[in-house]
Amino acid sequence: MSLAHTTPATRPQSWLQAFAEGFGAPLAGMRFMNKHPRLWTHAILPILLNIVLTTVFLVGLFWGGYELFAFLHAKIHAGWIPDYLTWLAVVAEVLIVFALLVIILLLGIALWLVFQGILCGYFYSELAMRVELLHGMRKEDFREVPLVYQVVDALLDVTFVSFIAVCCFVMSFIPLIGPIAAVMIGGYFNAMVYGMDYLDYPQALRNRKRGVQREFARKHRAHTLGLGTCVTLLAFIPIVNAFFLTTAATGAVLLYRRLGGPGMASR
Repeated sequence: MSLAHTTPATRPQSWLQAFAEGFGAPLAGMRFMNKHPRLWTHAILPILLNIVLTTVFLVGLFWGGYELFAFLHAKIHAGWIPDYLTWLAVVAEVLIVFALLVIILLLGIALWLVFQGILCGYFYSELAMRVELLHGMRKEDFREVPLVYQVVDALLDVTFVSFIAVCCFVMSFIPLIGPIAAVMIGGYFNAMVYGMDYLDYPQALRNRKRGVQREFARKHRAHTLGLGTCVTLLAFIPIVNAFFLTTAATGAVLLYRRLGGPGMASR
């Protein structure tokens, strides 16, 4: 059984409408999978893996944050600062802890991105393939990007996110605007990377290399940011995210087809 070709969007959208459509892709993916229950058989393993990964990520994040705060608090209030400068020590403590938490969070997300890509990427690709088959593509139509290219892409993404995290860490020390700017800039680039990674699944099946994939993401920046923002926020919702991070792979295929991505089957 195959479905009619997904109709590309023809009406112009505002930036917010496009962002909202991208943000809702995981939910659209879940609705599609509920209409085609057999797809859930390909979602069981990535859901279980996501539960384990998210649990480890959140436990490590909160434990590391608590230990870091306790260590810095003890060092700053060890009695070596004169009483009349206590207020300065408190301000410095707050700024330092916030800056370090920002970089820990961004680096933690980068590591989580790596392990999720390594452990769940294969299953997401398999799920994306099943969705494409339902839309009329044949198995012989698939021209997947070689695994080595996918691994290199993942490493490049991690390097980029880590670089942004370090830059945000340095930026967070700028008085007043630094911490706010660090959060906004870090959040923007994380969302772009996540959005691009999910939109890569339908493109990888068509042997679209990194340059072509990134060009498509830039062309549809609002959709990419919406999808990536949703995925980023889901990282902090245990159990629930295991389902929606998996359905996001399905939603990414539907979104790609709706946007009229190149290489779609015409049947």
